Amino acid sequence: MDTQHQVAPGSFPAVHLTVSPLSGRSGVRAAGEVGLTTRTEWERVLEKAVREGEDVYYLELSDVTFVDVAGAGALVAAAERLRDGRRLVLHRPPPALRRVLELFWPDLPAIEVSMS
Repeated sequence: MDTQHQVAPGSFPAVHLTVSPLSGRSGVRAAGEVGLTTRTEWERVLEKAVREGEDVYYLELSDVTFVDVAGAGALVAAAERLRDGRRLVLHRPPPALRRVLELFWPDLPAIEVSMS
């Protein structure tokens, strides 16, 4: 049996979120998961996006494997705080996040999803 993947009963594997600046444009690259233990870091990223003066702030999410409902809500709350004309561009977000946004916030102009 492979012991690297065993988790003790009643414990959960560590969840991580790493964030680094994008080169050449305003935004960040995130990797890992957005959940209870990483929400503070996620909210810091979103707060920075709101504070930035650029019209477009890019969130490269192709290496994010999961965003919980609270993380999606924090994303929407940040987008709603952007002044008119500004937007967050989510590059290759996880499928579940795309579905949640389409289902609950289909007409939110401050969030653009890019799959290219």
